[in-house]
Amino acid sequence: MSKEKRKNFEVKQENGETIKMFVVSPPSSVLSGAQRVAAKVWTDCVRDKIMTKQELKNFMYENNLWDSSKDVQQVALSNEIQQLEKELYIGKNGQKTMKTSEAKEIAIKMRIARSKLRDLIAEKMSLEQNTAEAISENARFDFIVSKCTFYEDGKAVYENLDDYNQNSDSDIAFEAASNMAQLIYALDKDFEKNLPENRFLTNKGLVNNDLALVNNEGETVDTNGRRINEYGYYINNDGQRTDIDGNLLDEDGNYVPSVEYVDDEQVPQEEVKTNTKTKRRISKKPQKTV
Repeated sequence: MSKEKRKNFEVKQENGETIKMFVVSPPSSVLSGAQRVAAKVWTDCVRDKIMTKQELKNFMYENNLWDSSKDVQQVALSNEIQQLEKELYIGKNGQKTMKTSEAKEIAIKMRIARSKLRDLIAEKMSLEQNTAEAISENARFDFIVSKCTFYEDGKAVYENLDDYNQNSDSDIAFEAASNMAQLIYALDKDFEKNLPENRFLTNKGLVNNDLALVNNEGETVDTNGRRINEYGYYINNDGQRTDIDGNLLDEDGNYVPSVEYVDDEQVPQEEVKTNTKTKRRISKKPQKTV
């Protein structure tokens, strides 16, 4: 748990009004209450035949939703990221110098491997989010937010857990939950920037503030140095959208015609004659069979 005891934040309303609020680290009395809520929810889930994580794991294996090969892949990707990080910062085979371009390639490989790992973990988490444990933990967290969120003057935002649940879709609830998660789980808002590959790319000026790859002119590019816009579409030097080969596209991604279309009868006769002669010149007479 984070050593920070309080987080202040603001929520801007649709009418333009800004509400100042704060969340505090839950005291032991709140944690005890949250644990009781979580235990009751877990019991209710089990009674209602909602699967536990272990039951879900067995179900996933039996129904080919997950298998041992994905477990192996998860470990392999984690090991690959660690090995690439060592190569990036320590080098390999005792090397003392490394070209920036080579280091950039390693950092990009780390990004790709980490993205694959995240996708794999997200796939598993999406299956686990409706287990008894996940529902129980969500109830525990909601209880903490409902008890530890206050307006600037110290007045409690929510009367009880039901009040919080009834307003859980509001901007206030979203910000309260986000800040509480940062407070009790020590989440780092700059987590992405502090990843080892992104620290290197940032220090070398190879990415912008959004961590997108850039060229020497500060223009966003793909991993191969081709220019792209903020949506990830390829563009030319004039900022026009193109395909990967530089052919113009309209804003909907359709090709912009670059040829002139004419009716058949409008084709110059000289061209027709030339094409006809060419065809005759390369044609062969059929061979007689014996």
